[in-house]
Amino acid sequence: MPEHDKGKIPGPACDMNGLMEIKDLSDSLRADPRFTTRRKWLILSELVYLPTREKVEEGFRYFTCPVEALTAALARRDFAAIAKLPFALDAEGDPDTSAVRLDLAYTASGALAAFQPVEFREHAPTPLSASVILEGAEAQALRETLREIDQSA
Repeated sequence: MPEHDKGKIPGPACDMNGLMEIKDLSDSLRADPRFTTRRKWLILSELVYLPTREKVEEGFRYFTCPVEALTAALARRDFAAIAKLPFALDAEGDPDTSAVRLDLAYTASGALAAFQPVEFREHAPTPLSASVILEGAEAQALRETLREIDQSA
C-alpha cells in the first residue's frame, strides 16, 4: 500500500463505470465484525451473530409488486407494509419466484434482523441498496413478521 494511503479507511468498491458496487446481504454480513463463520461438518459453515453466539438464518421472499413498492417500504422501515405486499404465489397458492425479492437474515431469538431488496436483471440477482441491519429491541419487534415473510422457512 502506498505510504499516502496508510491509515485510510477504504471506501465502497466501485465497478468499471465508477458506480458503487453493493455487496449482497450474505457477503456484507460475512464482512461485518459482528459476525463470524463456524465450521459445520467438513466443508460446510454457518454464519454466527457474535453478540448472542446464535446461528444466523438466511431466507427470502419473492413479491409480485413493483420493486419501488418494496424499496420504499424498506427505506421507511415499514415492515408491516412489506408483509402486506403481494407475495409471489403459483396457481396452487404455494410460494413462487418473481423478479422482486427481499433477502432476509435473522436469529431465532430476534436479536438480529437484516434485509436487502434484490431485483433480477437479465436473470441475475442485483442488490438494489445496502443491507438494513437491525439489532436489539428494533429487531425483536420483527420476530413474528420475519417468520411470516420468510418463504424459505
